[in-house]
Amino acid sequence: MEKAKRVLNLEATFDWDDVGSWISIAKYLPTHGDHNSANQPISEIDAENNIVFSTRKGSHTALLGVDDLIIVQTDDALLIANRHQADAIKKLSPLLPPHLL
Repeated sequence: MEKAKRVLNLEATFDWDDVGSWISIAKYLPTHGDHNSANQPISEIDAENNIVFSTRKGSHTALLGVDDLIIVQTDDALLIANRHQADAIKKLSPLLPPHLL
């Protein structure tokens, strides 16, 4: 952009959220119990501030005594990360098998 000769800037009034992180996505998921966000049914005991996302239809996740986790389940992979390290999740990419990328 710095070297662009023709740039058009328009002012707009709308809400913006960079849905490039699990923390942002959690804002759009239903909230359960003690601030746990999930797209599938969950059961929880002594669990707070967790994000649970599953692409498996009919999936159910049980949380017991865990806080501040990001749990993402797909058909071929499982991610469990500390919510406070969400920005570092991208560092895992070089460690993953090629078929998961």
